[in-house]
Amino acid sequence: MGSGGTDDVGAEWNTARDADEVTLLSEEITAARVTALRHAVAEAVRAAGLTGHGLEDFVLAVHELVINVVRHGGGSGEVRLSRHHDLLTCQVSDDGPGLRETAVALPSPGEVGHRGLWLAQQLTEGLTIDTSDQGTNASVTARLSARPTVNEGR
Repeated sequence: MGSGGTDDVGAEWNTARDADEVTLLSEEITAARVTALRHAVAEAVRAAGLTGHGLEDFVLAVHELVINVVRHGGGSGEVRLSRHHDLLTCQVSDDGPGLRETAVALPSPGEVGHRGLWLAQQLTEGLTIDTSDQGTNASVTARLSARPTVNEGR
């Protein structure tokens, strides 16, 4: 998962939602809840079957989006984690002023900060961003690996 993502998977998920979608977590974002949200997301994705580096990458990506809500999105919003078959999606939304520019790129080495969206894109299988004057919705996705059978790897 650390190899970098595109927004293709997220776009696929948006059109494929149906009754098989299960909400795993839905919480309010505030500055005081950032740490608790990170732990709640980690617990929920672990329970869903994401493990190892994939879990760590996904949780960090969601954390970066949550931090963006607190710093740039008006200070509050919502995080919603769901599962649709083998696809985990975490949508982070706010009612802030929206993004001026949604180009996701690594800033120059001397620039402080501004790496959150880039990290979220690199650490997941997909990042989608919808922004307007009414706020921003950013979603990241991760695929759950097929569980190995008892005889695999022997």
